[in-house]
Amino acid sequence: MVPKISICFTDLKNFSFTKSFVSALEGAGTYAVFFPENSHVPIQRPKTLKNFPDIKRLARFYDPFPCLSALAALTEDLKLGTSVCLLTQRDLTLISKTLETIQLISRERFIFGVAGGFIREAMENHGSIFQNRWEIVENGVLKLRRDWDFGSNSKKNVSFPPVWIGSNSRRVPARVARYADGWLARKTLYPGNAILDLKNACEEIGRDYSKITMTSMDPSLELDELIGDFEAGFQHFIYFVSTQSLAEMSRRLDNIFKLIDDSRGYFC
Repeated sequence: MVPKISICFTDLKNFSFTKSFVSALEGAGTYAVFFPENSHVPIQRPKTLKNFPDIKRLARFYDPFPCLSALAALTEDLKLGTSVCLLTQRDLTLISKTLETIQLISRERFIFGVAGGFIREAMENHGSIFQNRWEIVENGVLKLRRDWDFGSNSKKNVSFPPVWIGSNSRRVPARVARYADGWLARKTLYPGNAILDLKNACEEIGRDYSKITMTSMDPSLELDELIGDFEAGFQHFIYFVSTQSLAEMSRRLDNIFKLIDDSRGYFC
C-alpha cells in the first residue's frame, strides 16, 4: 500500500482541458484531481469575521462539475472530486441530478467533497443561514443518499459517490463518523489529533474506522513528512496548485510528480 497523492487546482487560468495535459497528470500517477467551489464573494462582507488571506481569490473558483465532467471524458482511471461542494449554495434536487450525471460520465470515479462554507453573506444570498450551515450539510447528504435509492427519482444506474467532509473544527470527527466516508483535514488548522479523534468518534457510535478515508490537505512536499503522516494513518494527500503563473504551476506539478515517484520508491 502506498500513499495516494492528488491535486486540487484552485483556478483555471493556465489549466488545459487537453488530452496531452490531462494524460500527463494521469501518467504521473496522480490519484485524483479536485476543484473547489464558491459561487461568489460579495463586495460588502461585514458579517464574515473569519480572517482569510486573499479572500478575493475565492472569486476565481469555477463551477467544479463542468470541469470534472470534461476531465472524466479525457481520462480512464483518474478519480475526480470536489474540494469542496458547498451544500449551502446548492439546490438538492439539481445537485442530485448532477451527481448522477457525473457518476455516469466518469464511470463512478467521483468523490463528493462537501462543506458549509464560511462567507455569511454568500450563504444568505442563497437563502441559507450561517448558524445552520452544518445542519444543512448533514440533512442534505442524508436526503441525497436516501432519495438515491428510494426516492421517486432513484438513480439505479450508478452508485452514490463517497462523501468526504472538508472542515477543521473539533466537531468534525463526530460528523464524519455519523454520515461521511472521508475527512479532508488540514493538520495545521485542526486543534487536536485528527486520527485519534476520529477513531474515538467512530468507537463511540460503533462505526468501522477502517472504512473512512483520511486525507491531509496541502501538506508538506517533504518525503519524510509524508511518510510520517502516512504511517500515522493518513492514506491520501491533496496538494493545491494555482495556475495563475504557468511557470509556477509547472514547477509545482514537477515537485508533486517527484513526490509521487519518491513515495512509490520508498513504499514499494
